[in-house]
This record gives sequence, C-alpha cells and structure tokens, in this order.
Amino acid sequence: MTYRLLCLDAGFTLLTPRRTLADALSGVLAEDGHEITEEELRTAWEQADRWFWDDYHRPGNDTWTDDGRIEEYWRSYHSIMLGRLGVEARHEVLDRILASQWAADAWEPYPDVEPMLTAVRDAGVQVGIVSDWGSNLRGILTGLELDRYFDFVLPSGAVGLAKPDPAFYRMALDSAGVSPSEGLMVGDSYRADVRGAWSAGMDAVWLDRHDGASITPSDEPVPTDVRRIHGLDELPAILAEGGPLPRGEGVPASGAAPG
Repeated sequence: MTYRLLCLDAGFTLLTPRRTLADALSGVLAEDGHEITEEELRTAWEQADRWFWDDYHRPGNDTWTDDGRIEEYWRSYHSIMLGRLGVEARHEVLDRILASQWAADAWEPYPDVEPMLTAVRDAGVQVGIVSDWGSNLRGILTGLELDRYFDFVLPSGAVGLAKPDPAFYRMALDSAGVSPSEGLMVGDSYRADVRGAWSAGMDAVWLDRHDGASITPSDEPVPTDVRRIHGLDELPAILAEGGPLPRGEGVPASGAAPG
C-alpha cells in the first residue's frame, strides 16, 4: 500500500516553544516586579499542567473546536498558575502572557522537521497539518517560513473539529483527495493522534521524542500496538516502505469503513 498523504500534528511534533510556558509567564511577571523562584514556578506549572491534561482528555471536550473557547482555555490555564503564585490574574496580564505565548518567534521547528518535509515533498507525497490549535497556527507557520511545505493546514479552532473525532481526519483526507488507506498520521499523542486517525481508517505512527516520558495521562502504560519513532527523520523510510502498519486490537484495518 502506497501512502499519498502525510498528516502531521503541530505542537511538540513539528514545533516546540523557544521558551517553556512557565518561562514565558516568569518573564511577564518580572516586568511587573514579581520575583518568582524556580521552585515556586515549577510547582505552579505542575498544578496547571495536571488540570490541562485532565481537561484535554475529558470525554466530550469540545474546547478545541472553537477559537474563543481555546483562548479561554489558555486564560484558565495561566490563571491557575498565577493563583498558585499568589498573583492576581488581571485581564491585562493574561493578554500579555498570551501575546508572548502565540507570537511566531515564540516557537521554533525541531531540527528534524525541514529535512523530513523536504524529503517527503521530493517523493511526491502531499503534506498537511491536523492540529488541536487556534487559527493563529497559520500565522505562526508563515512567520517561521514553514507554510511553503504544506498542501493544507487544519487548525481545530478554525474548522470546528478536533481530535480524536474521525471527522477531523476525514476532512484532511478530503482536502487531499485520497482514501483512508493512502493516509498516514504522525503525532505525539497516542490518544488524539493515533487512536483518532485509526478511527477514520488511516494508518498512524506515534512520535515519542522523550522515550515514553511524555505519555498523558502519566499513569497510562507506553503503547505497544503502534509503530513508534523517536524522530521525524525516520518518516521518509516508512513512507517509502508503505503500509499497512501495526494497529491496536479491535481497530479496523486501513481502508475499512470507519465507524
């Protein structure tokens, strides 16, 4: 089976923050004269991060299907951190934190991104992004001069669909004009990227940059029913080999009618 479409997640698959969200928050607070210790910042970040992932994986969560709800989600996230630090979560402070977080220069591609994209495009494979992100993702990609590599970019907040909804992945397939058996999804979230793509009849690869250390929720075992890579430099060879790839029990084979 030959793949004609490669779908990629954005955050922590293609893009990584130049500074952590905690560091960005620390910078804004320093401008206001708040001196925060590393230990205080770490504790506040851990509390907010637990809330983030618990809510992200909440059944029926539709936050990521709307730009306005996405922004409020991040305001809540940073308000939790500020509250833990004993700082009032004023609207103006949150505005500055979000502006710092979503500026194009706040993000950078991983070193393996552009070589992989060049190789995949040279092989004649279409490339698209399927990401739980706001509409501002497109501006970030343009600012980083990565937009030229993609045939389409589908941020969930712009299109009204989010992972792991199979309709989100079907939208990507329709954008490329390919069948499910011709599409491959790659991302860092087993639940959202892998299981979501499988539900649409696509093959999927799990990107594990941290040797299992970033599984969410943290008490879940490292998955063993999926093709696992540690860097995007492994993708061109997988695309050249074709499929089908390993798939979890009870998941229909690639190309079967999605449920």
